[in-house]
Amino acid sequence: MEARTLEMVFPEDTNPLGNAFGGYVLGLMDKTGSYAAARRAARPVVTVAVGRVEFKVPIRSGDVLELISRVVKVGRTSITVEVEVYREAFGGGEATRQLATSGELVYVAIDEEGKPTPVDG
Repeated sequence: MEARTLEMVFPEDTNPLGNAFGGYVLGLMDKTGSYAAARRAARPVVTVAVGRVEFKVPIRSGDVLELISRVVKVGRTSITVEVEVYREAFGGGEATRQLATSGELVYVAIDEEGKPTPVDG
């Protein structure tokens, strides 16, 4: 199961040097990761853990980010998702595309009362 999204980095998402805040990027990763997990669970999910996240190259104001989330493990109630963040210069196309950040997040499927519930199949 996979989910993809595109985001633009605006000046308000960056520090005084023009680099994206780590928390901003982590938030995007969590959002896109939850899409893949919820698709797989066929129900709402909540974030329970963020594994190692590696920032490989700077993400700058004006960059376009493609976030790709893939389910890599399914437990009884949990779903582990790998998220990759690719950056490219706005209007720069494939020639400027680089893997900027990657990490792993864990989600738990929940029922209507917000309690963990088994993931089907």
